[in-house]
Amino acid sequence: MPTDIRLMTAADLDAAMELKDAEGWNQTRDDWDLFLRMAPASCLVAVEDDKVVGTVVGINYANRVAWIGMMLVNRSYRGQGISKMLMKAVIQSLNRVASIKLDATPAGFPVYRQLGFEEEYTLLRMVATSPEAPDDWKEGVSMQRVKKLDVSHMSDIYDLDREVFGADRTEVLLHNLRSLPALACGFVDAGKVSGYLLARKGTRYVHLGPLVANDDAIAKLLLAHSMEKYRDVSWVIDVPKIKQGWVSWLESCGFHVQRELFRMYLKGKDHPGDTSRLFAICGPELG
Repeated sequence: MPTDIRLMTAADLDAAMELKDAEGWNQTRDDWDLFLRMAPASCLVAVEDDKVVGTVVGINYANRVAWIGMMLVNRSYRGQGISKMLMKAVIQSLNRVASIKLDATPAGFPVYRQLGFEEEYTLLRMVATSPEAPDDWKEGVSMQRVKKLDVSHMSDIYDLDREVFGADRTEVLLHNLRSLPALACGFVDAGKVSGYLLARKGTRYVHLGPLVANDDAIAKLLLAHSMEKYRDVSWVIDVPKIKQGWVSWLESCGFHVQRELFRMYLKGKDHPGDTSRLFAICGPELG
């Protein structure tokens, strides 16, 4: 039976979780529910022999930037062109968006290049179990400026995130806030949030990000504050490789590089955001 590409439904989520678990990925059922809610026209599955054998998700952020993620194909069905079929279908569903982006694994990078994607910059996926910040993290900053975030702070965060990410992703930020409210913190300067860290639960790790700050000192403060809140858990964070001082500090906390990811774009970079203030992305599936 030929492969059929169709819209994902809630009935497909058990199969999607099985594909995700087979690859050792971190997403939860709540994450899949978010994808379906935000992108009902661009959550796709590949079906063969009445079985879901592949998935892809494309989230449209207000027609400015679209994000492709959750590209999964059952290992027994690889080599049949299913990933290319899914990619072409999801790109077509996002044809009105100014820029389409994704974060590619090394294995996926050549596939996306063939489809016309170009590399923007490199990320490092870093992981740790029970990391601990060195003593210098409190130097030069005021602990009193770090505040636990709640919905009353979110207006500031929405504005800041639009500047850094390049498009509005209010629903994603709220998703993270609800997932792990105890880890949501912000740096408040003159009554306004000028840096923030959100995190979310995962099946394997606590996923840190997005983390936005004006400088390394504030980024360290926010992350160290959260590491003190949660101990004896495993963490994952995706950071721009170019921030070598930040990467070195994470290594001093106990993080190590698991692999590289390659941020790529299609149809230009009309809304690139401000990567100078980006210390951790939200995740490869969300941007």
